[in-house]
Amino acid sequence: MKYVAAIDVGGTKILGALVDEEGTVKKEIRVPSDFALGGLHVMEKIFELIDQFVQIEKIDAIGIGIGGRIDTEKGVINWGVKPVPHWFGLNVRKMTEDRYHIPCAVDNDVKVAGYGEQWKGAAKGLDSYVCITLGTGIGAAVCIDGKMLHGKHWSGGEIGHSILYPGGRLCTCGFRGCTEQYLCGTALVNIYNEKSCSKVSNGYEFFERVKDKDEVAESVLEQFVEDLSTLTNSLCNTYDPEKFIIGGGLIDTKEFWWDKFQKKMSISPINQVYAPEIVPALLGNKAGYYGAAYIAFEYLKKEKLNRSR
Repeated sequence: MKYVAAIDVGGTKILGALVDEEGTVKKEIRVPSDFALGGLHVMEKIFELIDQFVQIEKIDAIGIGIGGRIDTEKGVINWGVKPVPHWFGLNVRKMTEDRYHIPCAVDNDVKVAGYGEQWKGAAKGLDSYVCITLGTGIGAAVCIDGKMLHGKHWSGGEIGHSILYPGGRLCTCGFRGCTEQYLCGTALVNIYNEKSCSKVSNGYEFFERVKDKDEVAESVLEQFVEDLSTLTNSLCNTYDPEKFIIGGGLIDTKEFWWDKFQKKMSISPINQVYAPEIVPALLGNKAGYYGAAYIAFEYLKKEKLNRSR
């Protein structure tokens, strides 16, 4: 039985798992990511997890999902909007392979979550799907005709920086009106705080206000549903997927907005063409490490094929 170390690097935590080729998780470990301390520190935290896994089983490969626009051929972080010291240009693959002397596959964290849902979750058996991740930010894994969209410059699926409101809210990327400024947990908090005299400090507190029937919170969430419907309709016409899978941290709050979103989509003009199937992600926060395991095993297959030629 082959094993891989699967690593999902998030904004606040790194979640790692020791996974076999059947998808069975033998060990799961979580550590803080501590991005403020820089890219080299984050790499040391990744190595801290892998070091524990190699004490348990012989590791055949490593898969890493990480934020930013990732050159998957080189395993290099090309770009991202979050200013982290020693981050952009970091060769994650080389650093990891130099340390462990086994193959390492690296991809964007949202795409990796999509691979996870494709392997063991809501996208299993599909050739074309869009997996939208709604968390502190927003991104998408777009798989068309069996191939994940990366793009020439590794920007495929960066829906967070597509324009939803021209001239709107200033985004960290420098543009105005980006989707990420309206459709993520951070955006809900920011917009609510701008409109309400009573502030919230995080998404949990925002949804407590929704639960308490706070009129401002309800209004902000209503606009969120409208914007999510607009985005989904646009993606329907752009990619024509078999299914939409919606995951990320905000899916845990779906009791407050999912039915309204489904109702909005059910009366969309897109239904004159086809009615898109829209489902919640199945794997939760484990999608990232399942996807990291998947790309590690796929990379092993590719390496074996190359050696046989």
